[in-house]
Amino acid sequence: MKIRDYLKEHILLTDGAMGTYFDEQTGGEFVCSEEANLFQPDIIAGIHQSYIEAGAALIRSNTFSANRKTYREIMSKHGQEADDAGFVRFVQKGYAIAREAAESAARDGKVVFAAADIGPIYEDSESSQEEMQEEYREIVDAFLEMGADIFVLETFPDERYVLFLAEYIRGKRPDAFVIGQFSFVPTGYGRTGFHYKTVLKKAAGSGLLDGVGLNCGIGAAHMERFLRSWLEESGMPEQVVLTALPNCGYPQIVRGHAVYSDSVAYFGEKAANLAELGAGILGGCCGTTPEYIREIAGKLRGDTGKEMPKIRPVRRKHVTGAAEAGAKDKRTVEENVSETKALRQNTFLQKLKKGESVIAVELDPPFDAQMDKLVNGARLLADTPVDVITIADSPLARSRADALLTAVKIQQETGIPVMPHLACRDRNRIAIRSGLLGAYVNDVRNVLVVTGDPVGRDERAFTKSVFDFNSIKLMEFLNSLNGELFADDPFCYGGALNQNGARLDKIAERMKRKIDAGCQFFLTQPVYSEEELERLAFLQKETGAKILIGIMPLVSYRNALFIKNEMPGIHVPDEVLAQYSPDGSREEWEQTAAEISKTVITAGKDVGAGYYFMTPFHRVSLIKRIMETCVPE
Repeated sequence: MKIRDYLKEHILLTDGAMGTYFDEQTGGEFVCSEEANLFQPDIIAGIHQSYIEAGAALIRSNTFSANRKTYREIMSKHGQEADDAGFVRFVQKGYAIAREAAESAARDGKVVFAAADIGPIYEDSESSQEEMQEEYREIVDAFLEMGADIFVLETFPDERYVLFLAEYIRGKRPDAFVIGQFSFVPTGYGRTGFHYKTVLKKAAGSGLLDGVGLNCGIGAAHMERFLRSWLEESGMPEQVVLTALPNCGYPQIVRGHAVYSDSVAYFGEKAANLAELGAGILGGCCGTTPEYIREIAGKLRGDTGKEMPKIRPVRRKHVTGAAEAGAKDKRTVEENVSETKALRQNTFLQKLKKGESVIAVELDPPFDAQMDKLVNGARLLADTPVDVITIADSPLARSRADALLTAVKIQQETGIPVMPHLACRDRNRIAIRSGLLGAYVNDVRNVLVVTGDPVGRDERAFTKSVFDFNSIKLMEFLNSLNGELFADDPFCYGGALNQNGARLDKIAERMKRKIDAGCQFFLTQPVYSEEELERLAFLQKETGAKILIGIMPLVSYRNALFIKNEMPGIHVPDEVLAQYSPDGSREEWEQTAAEISKTVITAGKDVGAGYYFMTPFHRVSLIKRIMETCVPE
């Protein structure tokens, strides 16, 4: 059976992640999974087989990073020469393993297709378009020589090389089935600066691709929202199949490795939603395993049979729920804010030293240069009990307005002391020192030191993390600056605290190291349960630390479901989620959020040194209401 015939009758289920699953299976001893194509092919064959057994009908060759740079690194590791003929064999070996797995499944009576997988080639400022195109042609030719007739071009930031590749493939093999998939961060932009709607529109309308969609970069909830919005605005050419291969949430770094949320059932539900949208090719990207694919297969097949359902017609105009959801999430800005106050004293540090309860409120800097909403929100806090406004530094490694500079503006506009987050990911030692000096001369005295969320897996070849420091080493650096330059009026700095880690003794040990490095307080992850407060009480007793309890209102059922399933490090208990009705109104959800926050605030009054409010969707008025009605005098 040909893939086009299969798609006339069935949704096509693909495999899940190769790279992250391979790392999980092997412990990270390889340069990358493509190394095993040459030196331990049985591992790759076994992974393909696991996905086939889980229900995948399309497996992608383990060649996402099969390019010359990767090939040279692998050959160098093994002390072998990297020549042109060897490079072709390197590419072809990956395809041969996938093809054999598909043929073996066919002998068992299954319908499984093998696709030649191509990812972006490493490109820097020295790379020329001609060189890039020549290498892409070499890779395609190697696949075509093996008889490949299905191509998956995935995780590209824009359509430039995808359409070049598709045109080249069709020129060589007109009957080839070519899929183009693109990767974007949750802001909707790719690493080259283009918006997903612009890229998808060009790709789908090119006439060169049989399948167009998204993979990697974002979790299932963001992918569903992106595709809904795009289909509502642009629709899809009849002959093009919609594809959707999300990550299973967003990673955190644990002992040097990227760890994704374990949310199989949730992922299956979201995949079913994507099928309802009209996605004809479904699967998983980073973090997904055979278990995720098995879950999707079960959701799609249901209880009535073993066949995959037909593809639903892609909706072209209104998609139920998209406009309503957007309306519920619109942010309001209160008018008639008070006049800017003169810079007041750093009451945050003064109250910390006296043992009085303190309040920090976090605001997110904008993704663009529009600061009015942020400044107006900060002004709303001027007559509240807030002691410091903390400015996040590119959460989830999404580029925003610089936290240090944004904090300076907020302090100058409102007179409220500020606490910018300072991440280790983006700046080297020189830049961090320069930034701190600039902040200091602008009267910033409070800093939250964080390691920083990792750059997404799909961007790492193009966007490098720095990490000259980790959070403890940066605290030690700040401590030295305080002694050398700022002894008369030093920086007050704190650290982040994830109370949900597996071993409390290890968490306490790390907290003590930070305290030894001059850390004066800790801001926790959002707290939703008595168990978390008990853990914080233990940590406070063990370390003597001043702990600000994290309060992050969940402002809707969808928001609560997303945080529970896709945000690692945050624990939302089932009983908390159960308090949100899926059909509730904004007012009802906000009331629920306030009540849950009040419960935590009341229960935690003897545990923490204060509270740390995280503002959801810039709803400063909700935070103000909670502070004024729930925080004890």
